Amino acid sequence: DLKPLVVSFEKSAAKIAILAENYNSIYGEIKTVNLVQTFDVVSETETAITFNWGEGLKTFVIQSSYDVDGVRSNGKDMAESSFQSLPVTDSFVRSVKFDEKSMEIEQISKVRSDLLKASSDKKFEVENREETLAMNIQIRAYDLAPKFKAKEFDKSRRVGFFVTKVAKQGYSQEMRNLITKWDISGDKGPIQIRISSAVPKEYLSAVVEGALYWNKVFGKEAIEVVTGVDPQESPRDRSITVRWIPWLDSGAAYAMGQSDPLTGELLRAQVFMPSVFTRVGSADLVSLNKGTPVATGAVIACDLSESLLALQKLSQEASDSQRLRLALDSVRITVAHELGHALGLRHNFAGSYSAKVSATEIFESAKTYLTDLAHRGLETSTSVMDYTSGIDNILLAARIKYESLAYDKMVMDWAYSNGDQALNEKISLYCTDDDIAFGASQGLAVYGCERFDAGNNPLLRKYMDVKSEKDQFIKVLFTSIIGRLYPSDDATKVNDLKAVLADTVKFGTVKVADDIDFIGKALMTVTKNNQSTNGFASLDAIKKGEIFQAKFGLVTSFAEERKRSLHEIGGYSVILSGLWETPQGDMTLDWMQAQIEELKEASYFAHGKTLGGRDYTLSSTEQQQILEFFNGLVFTNALSMKKDLLQLLPKFDEKSQENGKAVTLSTALAPGLVNFQDAFGLGVFFAKISNMSAKTSVNKVGPGLAKEIQLPVYVLSVEERTTWARVLSSKGMGYAMSDEKSAAFKEQFNKISDVLKEIDATADLSSEKNPQDLVNKMFVQGIIDFSTRDWLNSEISLLENLAKIQ
Repeated sequence: DLKPLVVSFEKSAAKIAILAENYNSIYGEIKTVNLVQTFDVVSETETAITFNWGEGLKTFVIQSSYDVDGVRSNGKDMAESSFQSLPVTDSFVRSVKFDEKSMEIEQISKVRSDLLKASSDKKFEVENREETLAMNIQIRAYDLAPKFKAKEFDKSRRVGFFVTKVAKQGYSQEMRNLITKWDISGDKGPIQIRISSAVPKEYLSAVVEGALYWNKVFGKEAIEVVTGVDPQESPRDRSITVRWIPWLDSGAAYAMGQSDPLTGELLRAQVFMPSVFTRVGSADLVSLNKGTPVATGAVIACDLSESLLALQKLSQEASDSQRLRLALDSVRITVAHELGHALGLRHNFAGSYSAKVSATEIFESAKTYLTDLAHRGLETSTSVMDYTSGIDNILLAARIKYESLAYDKMVMDWAYSNGDQALNEKISLYCTDDDIAFGASQGLAVYGCERFDAGNNPLLRKYMDVKSEKDQFIKVLFTSIIGRLYPSDDATKVNDLKAVLADTVKFGTVKVADDIDFIGKALMTVTKNNQSTNGFASLDAIKKGEIFQAKFGLVTSFAEERKRSLHEIGGYSVILSGLWETPQGDMTLDWMQAQIEELKEASYFAHGKTLGGRDYTLSSTEQQQILEFFNGLVFTNALSMKKDLLQLLPKFDEKSQENGKAVTLSTALAPGLVNFQDAFGLGVFFAKISNMSAKTSVNKVGPGLAKEIQLPVYVLSVEERTTWARVLSSKGMGYAMSDEKSAAFKEQFNKISDVLKEIDATADLSSEKNPQDLVNKMFVQGIIDFSTRDWLNSEISLLENLAKIQ
């Protein structure tokens, strides 16, 4: 949709002109207009002029149907006499309808769509292109005395609408931003939501529910739903047409609307719903099914591809009725979101950050969703204008069947009232695409304002997501395997297990790197050329324009938010322990092995009912094939998790190259985050991780190397354990940890002493100024082998590094 123009008709001699009124003109005594097009007069009477529209419009003024409260790309809108246009090279007028108050023309237009391309000599050249567009042109008599009450946008940016820009009288560049909204005063009747008959019957109820959600928000019957609309019908005044597009690989839904360019009153709008939002699939219904992987019983282009992937992860192996339920949820929340745009609203990505339910409550509520048909969902975000995904999206979609959401209610109460009484940031914060882009321009993410973030504590939620992904990994894979082995859409078919396992390889690695990167960015600061920088800024700092200060830690708002988030988790040590340890409290890289053993002993491993509702039986051979497949993934996932989790370790004095010059880059836990209790936890964690072993090796010691001893093969190298030991540094943590450091030194000293005494009862590590001299002497004497020498020297190196920590 293009932005409407206010036009007038003017006759001179045998010509009729359509003139676009320059409503931003600063000239009072010299009226300025923009000529759209002239037409030949065919005949004229006292009451009518007939002119030839046979060639249609030869140009279309290109202006987006929506404005935002920032500066438009062309600066001054229609204040100038020049504007962008779409040139028509050929046209065909298919039909014309008119009465004394309106005209409607259907025009097929061939238009220029030239493309700039870089040529071989690095200059740009124009590639001439054309495309064909079907244009619906509507001309209506303008109400010169409307009762509609225009409203200026909220300059404090507590709520967000699209706007219509109108110049302030007497100014050539300064604009008034009038919000786009409908007239719901009652004089014109309700807004019609006209739903295409192309919507499949099984999804119609969800589309209607998504539309009627807004009546809950308005608190009255402002919306009227009409179903069975001809898909070819043109947009009508005071209506929003919901169009259903059979597009199964789309990643976006769209909304577009047109508003009065003088007042902001919305006139008509359209929503385009691709059918991809019904295509649910993947294996992980575990979190929605009480933690078990088997059945326990009976325009605005919105890039929602991430939400669709999460939906696929939630529901592929559900029963037909469960999949339909989740598809209906997806359609309902998407329609409500797109209609929000059609009603004038912008995105609000701070909706989840403002939710009044915790991440723990969300996870707990999700466990019963599939088995509780009366589940009323949760307000996981304060707005349908947020981007949510996975269980948050499903629970929110269920919620809007019964209740309006807090931000949506506040924003509409404000828009249709005279004052600002409705605005209260304790109800909900607001941020949108512009805020994210503003932060990104300086390499900053906005804490609590990211697309598809979840929960009112982003740090806690990312931590819980990583734990859930890791702790349920084998259950999820098993769910996927049996679900595809026994597909729910064909009750007679059993697929080949080898083929299913071969297809499962692509899902065979835990994918938590992005979430761990988020945690690391939130907790760490980077020092470059002796200047500390953050990875996040607070929403408050972004809105105040304090982006430079936020980047270099000169404002405290993000530090306070981070501290609150970390306190709710229990501290840095809780994050480290929770992500490294198994649910049983073990520190091991073989964390998958315990899950495999649990599956092996589970009653449902041999037979049960898939989440798709089919009975299944696995032979002993098939069970062995699945176990071998899982065991083949252990090593890869061990290394993958280790690599990802090491990113949460503070790094010190790393050398990097920038513009050919060596610079010091160090990443350390942000100061002030570690309290006494957390410091103690970090000491305990260091002891665990520095002694975490994957296996043991048999070493030969003693006279003639006749004696065998077993030594642990540690998961982390000496260099890695030394780096971990830096958590005991008062400089690194911003907290004195001398007791923890002493305890770690003593434990390491005793470990080496015990091994030396097992080799030679007279060996005394405390009497040696250089312990490695003692080790080398033993090696020369032939009482330790190469591997024992290397093990002792490595452990002594760690001991010496512990002694050097300040």
